[in-house]
Amino acid sequence: MILISETLLLQNIKFENHSELVKLMERIYPPSYKHLWKNEDCSWYLDKSYGLTNFKQELNNTDAFYYFVINNSEIVGILRLVINQPLKEFPNQLTTYLHRIYLSEESQGKGIAQQLFNWVEKTAKQNNNKHIWLEAMDTQLQAIKFYNKQGYKAINKMSLEFNRIHKHLRGMFLMSKTV
Repeated sequence: MILISETLLLQNIKFENHSELVKLMERIYPPSYKHLWKNEDCSWYLDKSYGLTNFKQELNNTDAFYYFVINNSEIVGILRLVINQPLKEFPNQLTTYLHRIYLSEESQGKGIAQQLFNWVEKTAKQNNNKHIWLEAMDTQLQAIKFYNKQGYKAINKMSLEFNRIHKHLRGMFLMSKTV
């Protein structure tokens, strides 16, 4: 366990936590993202991202850290980051990739994400990483506004090639912050 504050903890996600992770993501992902998917069916993405094969690969990455976010003794989300992740926009520099941060709707707006971003920045600095980067859907305006407030800037734009996502909702920003 990593203590972020009196009420906020990070707990390592291990292999034996797979079914708990899947249930959590089936609960917290769709309310914010199902509108992106044709027929509002995001099951393909959940299977792809949290299925056993991908989960094992992600756990085997020794530069990755995968956590349950626990607030007031309740699991409210996940956080996954990869230190020393290469990024073509910053050749020859160490970067931290904030790969996933998902919080349940009921836990949003309570300062949890702010505390997590502060911790990620501290972790990046401790690992001598000069940048933190993430990818954000360009239609998730609330998230982009939050990332901008944290000092992240859009440095590139891309498009997801998932046919199951509505074509006009496939846009992504690559966002970065220098630490």
